[in-house]
Amino acid sequence: MIFMCTAMHLEAQPFIKQLNLKKDSQCHKFQIFKNEEFILIITGLGKIKAAIAVTYLFSKYKPQSSDLFINIGLCGTKNENTAIGTAFFCNKIIENDTKKTFYPDMLFKHPFKETSIETCSSVIDKDNIKLEGQLVDMEAAGIYAAASIFLESHKIFFIKVVSDYLKIENINKNTVCNLINSNSEEIIDWINEIKLQFSYKQNILSKKEKEILNTVVKNLKLSSTMESKFKQLVTYHKLQYGHCIDIIKMYLDVECKSKNEGKRYFAEFKQKLI
Repeated sequence: MIFMCTAMHLEAQPFIKQLNLKKDSQCHKFQIFKNEEFILIITGLGKIKAAIAVTYLFSKYKPQSSDLFINIGLCGTKNENTAIGTAFFCNKIIENDTKKTFYPDMLFKHPFKETSIETCSSVIDKDNIKLEGQLVDMEAAGIYAAASIFLESHKIFFIKVVSDYLKIENINKNTVCNLINSNSEEIIDWINEIKLQFSYKQNILSKKEKEILNTVVKNLKLSSTMESKFKQLVTYHKLQYGHCIDIIKMYLDVECKSKNEGKRYFAEFKQKLI
């Protein structure tokens, strides 16, 4: 299942239409649209509403190990050299109020530019506030905090489309629709691509590959969390490129003396695949 959320109905419209989503008439707390493969919730504006909506979504529809979650929406930017309508993949989320920072794991190739986003509690004026993030919104930090309770960080994605230079008075309904529409096809194509990579219904790894993988995991003394991510990375690599033996064998003769040493090798392995 692909879980999605937008703050506003206008941001959701292209995806409701193109994915042929139908409104869940049994849900009265939030607007939810779904089919057999996708569930989209409209959270409302602000990080608190967003966190509540995401928690409600995952409490109502229990996520499985192969599910993923995507937040799509508009954002502002302080960088006036960035073209309006540019879509970004967020690799760092900053909560403006607390300065907490979150780093979604970036395990998959994508066609978007990457940058940081800062979540503010209200509409801001760039001249009157200090910002660390390149993009600005009102939901991402709340969404991540809630979603990460239910899903691992590498299954949570944020795609933001620049709508303004922190001056929202020029934004109207047509602007919102046009900006999202202009990026919706590329976003949906990417979603369909990674959807296949998150499917565990098929037996992707061969018996030999699994045996080698288990040996490497044991030799590296990986924690259960790192073991899970290690196996997922190998699986995704094979789905993308059709093979994985060579990259696993690079670590077959490595025998770590401690978990810290294994952690360093895991970080190195992860970097090779990304």
